[in-house]
Amino acid sequence: MTIKERILSIFLTIILSVFCFIPLFEFKTYAEEIPQSLYRVYLNGRCIGLIESKDKLEQYINEEQTELKEEYGVDKVYLPKGLYISEYDTYDTNITSEEDIYQLIKETENFTIKGYIITISTDEEEITFNVLNEEDFANSVTSVVKAFVDDDELNQYTSGEDVEIDGVGEKIEDLYISENITIQEAYIPSDEIIYMDENEITKYLLFGSEDTEETYTVRTGDTISSIANDNKLAVDEFLVVNPDLKSENSLLSIGQEVSVALVSPVIKIIVEKHVVEEQTIKYTTQVKYDSNMTSGVTEITQAGQDGLEMVTQKIQYENGKITEAVITKTEVIKEAIDKIKVVGTKGNSRVDLSDMPALSDWYWPTLTPYIISSPYGWRWGTLHEGVDITGTGYGSPIYAANNGIVYKVYYDSTGGYQIVIAHAEGYYTIYAHLSKQLVSVGQIVTRGQKIALMGSTGYSTGTHLHFGTYIGVPYGGGYSFNPMTLYR
Repeated sequence: MTIKERILSIFLTIILSVFCFIPLFEFKTYAEEIPQSLYRVYLNGRCIGLIESKDKLEQYINEEQTELKEEYGVDKVYLPKGLYISEYDTYDTNITSEEDIYQLIKETENFTIKGYIITISTDEEEITFNVLNEEDFANSVTSVVKAFVDDDELNQYTSGEDVEIDGVGEKIEDLYISENITIQEAYIPSDEIIYMDENEITKYLLFGSEDTEETYTVRTGDTISSIANDNKLAVDEFLVVNPDLKSENSLLSIGQEVSVALVSPVIKIIVEKHVVEEQTIKYTTQVKYDSNMTSGVTEITQAGQDGLEMVTQKIQYENGKITEAVITKTEVIKEAIDKIKVVGTKGNSRVDLSDMPALSDWYWPTLTPYIISSPYGWRWGTLHEGVDITGTGYGSPIYAANNGIVYKVYYDSTGGYQIVIAHAEGYYTIYAHLSKQLVSVGQIVTRGQKIALMGSTGYSTGTHLHFGTYIGVPYGGGYSFNPMTLYR
């Protein structure tokens, strides 16, 4: 080999060697620059570390939160709401341990429990609360329905059986909840209220509060009626919060603890019923004046006798209270016979129209038949100072209950259009929610005289007359009493 050939050979060897080393060098450099797939952890928008595995962090949190799992009876605890984990390719090798991340989270945030957010909404408001179990919520709604609906009637309705009423009786035609209810699965922070069982949810739906620990211990002489009245409850409200007591006549035992909590349901259970019943036609008293009889002398010339009629009604209830009622059919079985009372006026120049007849002679203020939609007594924690009468229709006549002088004719946002009549011996009557007033202040009226039309003005639950009776001026120092005591 010549010198020239030797030099060329050496040169080629060097060139080949360089090309052999270059790939090895480049491969080594490339291997060192491949990023790792890690996870960045953000807490409320701030990065708090870099971890190898999201699953490992979740597992570590779940293992550490044993107390929370025991408290809620669950198998798993989840990440806080403000925690966000994002997969990230990086050359950074500064990895944070799951324990350190856990400690950082634990100091400021609450871990979450898987549950359900219940939203109850109307056009006016929206209520949300949390439950642990969807099935418990469904069962609690059923319990609330049963608080206001008889079990037999409910079973009959849910069976889909078409019941024909033979003679008298009633049946549910429709049953529903007026609010819109939505259920959404969610991760709920452990510092929020989470209702854990059916009983807790039922209490909230009935009382609108977690605090329902108002109880009373039965003493000698107590009755359901007296306990309810003393604690500003209607009897039916008392029975709702004490479902083991089936009626006003249920037996109580001395030392028995009963609930006297005020019902304030979160949902409205609407029940529409078809009702057929026999109603008494109470006789009325006709008062006639005789100038040939001495003044002050009275004589009963015809005894009164009650009649009987079959009345068909359509009634709507809201949480056990009547809100709408219409009488669709009546069939008289036996006519009533009026009582006729003759009052002597001899020696008097005129009849004193303010002279109050005997208590049995008060005139019923509406048409008959009628429906008492709310009696006198406690209602929703407030004394209902009168009776609500409905079923006779919007615009039906309202009558003066006795002779008297119109004391007040007015309007306010609560009772709507109202009339107050003053009677003898300090008696007053009030007529509220009227659609039209037909008398004026100072006008003398006689019992049975048409004074107004039934309506639904003011704060009213539907078409009805609120009829109240007082000794003394209503809302002006007088006190109310049950109007039904005037009607035998």
